[in-house]
Amino acid sequence: MNERQEKKLELLRARFVEWLEARNYSPRTRPDYNRAVRDFLNWIAEHSEAGSIGEITPAIMQGYQLALCHPPPTDDGTPARTLSLAAQACRLAAVKTFFSWLTNTQQIAHNPAAGVQPPKQPQTLPRDVLTQDEARRLLEATPTQKPLDIRNRAILEVLYATGLRRAELLALTIYDVDLQTATLRIEQGKGRRARLVPLTGSAVAALKLYLSEVRGGYVTATSETALFVSSKSGQPISDNDAARIVREAAERAGISKRVTPHTLRHSCATHLLQERADIRQIQKLLGHRRLSTTEIYTHVEIGDLQEVITRCHPREKHRKQ
Repeated sequence: MNERQEKKLELLRARFVEWLEARNYSPRTRPDYNRAVRDFLNWIAEHSEAGSIGEITPAIMQGYQLALCHPPPTDDGTPARTLSLAAQACRLAAVKTFFSWLTNTQQIAHNPAAGVQPPKQPQTLPRDVLTQDEARRLLEATPTQKPLDIRNRAILEVLYATGLRRAELLALTIYDVDLQTATLRIEQGKGRRARLVPLTGSAVAALKLYLSEVRGGYVTATSETALFVSSKSGQPISDNDAARIVREAAERAGISKRVTPHTLRHSCATHLLQERADIRQIQKLLGHRRLSTTEIYTHVEIGDLQEVITRCHPREKHRKQ
């Protein structure tokens, strides 16, 4: 592939990214897809005989998928880092979307990626779910005296009350909160599906304190509508800010588990199930499109099984008598 052809591919990639933005793909997805397509085009230039985008065949796509699954050793002979199944699936999804765009806009006649199947990922249980006592300690370990603590406590209460994804938390605006009805509107949910979720009394109290006493002192521009803003810049808090706030709260509470905003989402769902909430209601709360996604929380721990055996098994009941 000569220099002119490589420049043409770069132009295609730039137009693809513009299309992603026009189609309202999330700000997190666009850079991921951009990098994945860039890496794919670099691989094509180095490892295939294709002279243009139209010369890429299904066989070349199979070779790329194998390279993701079994990357060749580096130049010095050391083994290459193996991508996780999730990372492989993400890269293949980006490339498939890229070729679908090329086909739909009639820039190529046939889609060589149409038959590509992403790797099947095992359905894993959430790791490091908090116990109900640990969740309570994490929340209560953040005081509400200093302005920064008040903001952080509100963030923690909202995450645990609603099971929000981190990106959904960062996208919240002041117009999404209705303290009178104790509800939160999620406009930027996964797949752009809006939903309305209820707030706990603790989350309402924490938000009311934050909005009345703290947020106005942090915001530097009257046009800023983000709900949670940085104490330094007055701009919306970042991904790293949210992760740090949760991590530091866990450290204050003496919790040794790895705790992230997603841990609070998993914990919220698990604790609701433990208290006999209906799984379809939890599905709606979390914004899951498929019930099967929510069903990963229906796992039972050995302690739960032991309690059932002790309470219900005939031999145990007879022994007690």
